[in-house]
Amino acid sequence: MSQENRFIYRVKYTKGDRVKYISHLDFLRSVNRSFKRGKIPVKYSNGFNPHVLLNIALPCPVGVSSVCELLDIELYEKMEPCEIKKRLSLSLPAGIEAIDVWERGEDSDFFEISSALYKVDFSSAKQIDIQKFIDEPLIMIEKKSKRGMKEVNIKDFVRDMKFGCEGDLKYSLSVIIDAGAKSNLKPELLLNAMAKYFETEFKDILTERKEIYFN
Repeated sequence: MSQENRFIYRVKYTKGDRVKYISHLDFLRSVNRSFKRGKIPVKYSNGFNPHVLLNIALPCPVGVSSVCELLDIELYEKMEPCEIKKRLSLSLPAGIEAIDVWERGEDSDFFEISSALYKVDFSSAKQIDIQKFIDEPLIMIEKKSKRGMKEVNIKDFVRDMKFGCEGDLKYSLSVIIDAGAKSNLKPELLLNAMAKYFETEFKDILTERKEIYFN
């Protein structure tokens, strides 16, 4: 089948608090079932063990909610994007909402994802000056790589940070960090590094992914 006759759609969806703690594999199974329940004509791969031709961009870390998740789905026949969204709205489980669907066309591939914006609300056991952490040029941590644990400067993975004080010992952090196949930092690792830097403990942590950026 030629590229022109492939029916690939991109779905933007949310991942709410009710589903943020399930594993990526369980999440993928749930989404697959939703396409089937919605009688959406998904296309399957060839071979001994065929699977739905579905690709999720930058799987969201466990415990993190999101308003900007993306997936690509290939169908064996053309459908109106609004009809796909309507059927998904009726079949997706609580906590997942399809907010937009469009034909992928010339949109960037998921391997071109470079960073993501997160908003993190948390409380600290003591008063901290986050600006001091932002201004610090060198914060060394141990980070897992393909060759094992490696010591790196976490600030090399941080593209932008802004913060606010939400009340007594309560803080809000808006941060853009590397995300994707080439370079990746989990927000949890950043929070752990901050807590260690200030020699304190963070509690009541709520993390939400706000946007995914491509190169």
